[in-house]
Amino acid sequence: MSTGQGIASRCAIGKETTFGTAVAVDEILPFSSESINRVIAQLESEYLDGTVGRRNLTNTIVNIEGGLEGELVWDEDSGDPIGIENLLRGVLGSSSTSTDDNQYKTANECDDHYTVCFNKQVSNWEIVSTKFNTLTINGEAGGKVMFSSDVIGYNLLRTGDAGITNAIAAVTALSNTTQPQNIAFDDLVFRIGTQADALASGDQYKIDSFELVVNNNLSEPQHSTVASDHTNNLLTLEPFRNGQREVTLSVSLPRYQSDQFFTWLNAGTALMADLKFTSGSYYFHIFLPNIKINGDAAAAISGAEMIKPEISFTALRLAAAHAYMKFTDLDLITDEIGIEIASGRATAV
Repeated sequence: MSTGQGIASRCAIGKETTFGTAVAVDEILPFSSESINRVIAQLESEYLDGTVGRRNLTNTIVNIEGGLEGELVWDEDSGDPIGIENLLRGVLGSSSTSTDDNQYKTANECDDHYTVCFNKQVSNWEIVSTKFNTLTINGEAGGKVMFSSDVIGYNLLRTGDAGITNAIAAVTALSNTTQPQNIAFDDLVFRIGTQADALASGDQYKIDSFELVVNNNLSEPQHSTVASDHTNNLLTLEPFRNGQREVTLSVSLPRYQSDQFFTWLNAGTALMADLKFTSGSYYFHIFLPNIKINGDAAAAISGAEMIKPEISFTALRLAAAHAYMKFTDLDLITDEIGIEIASGRATAV
């Protein structure tokens, strides 16, 4: 008899074509934990018949929701690919390949959906038509850069369920011949400044932690009667945007040595920032072309130790692109965020 163990688990992912239809997974996702579950609502009989005991539970609608966490790595595609770029495409919605790197950009709709599998040894858990609602990227000095995402799925099937596409053997058979390297906090240079000219070395600031959050505000699971494009009334309609996209950044400074951030806040100054990770010929660049400091910026005294300013930002769309933040191929970035990656992956997903 098999026994489920985290150490023996693996996550694999494949990009789908048709919502509600799983595909064979073909990439490994470097995850560390997950909490995705199939929750079945139940109707309880409560009519009065002269007795006091509970009578019956009837299964009804099914919601597939939860979270996924893992490590940010430099993608490798020697053998079967392993990495996080499918996740980035799923969250941001658009991608392209330039001469030297892969670029991930925002889209108005989150149209991409994925089959995500977890080998839990007892069975393979297959989440059909997974959409990534949020993405958090964070790190602190001396550590790895991590990711987490809240997901909404259409269905969850286990080994032996009718209609399941991927067997345990399909997940375990994926093999990458080059192990990916972690993206480390120590690979990071953080720059921020006004939009008057391009960021330069003089715009570098010391930070000892950061957190970037992209929230797509997708609709929660919704249920309806069947129709030609919705054939199972127990499962959710396809999630779409249910509010504006939100992109935020927060940073911690190890020492209080300047009032510059508070000066910018008081003046309502429009800023731009980038977070650039570099390791040899690989790089992972996060661009934020238009951000403003939130009103709760602080440099609180919490005892005898160093005062550490905590600054948070909201990223905004640009009414018109400025010329000072662009990808390597000089393509201007106009939305709240853009990500550019040079790794072992030859082309964008």
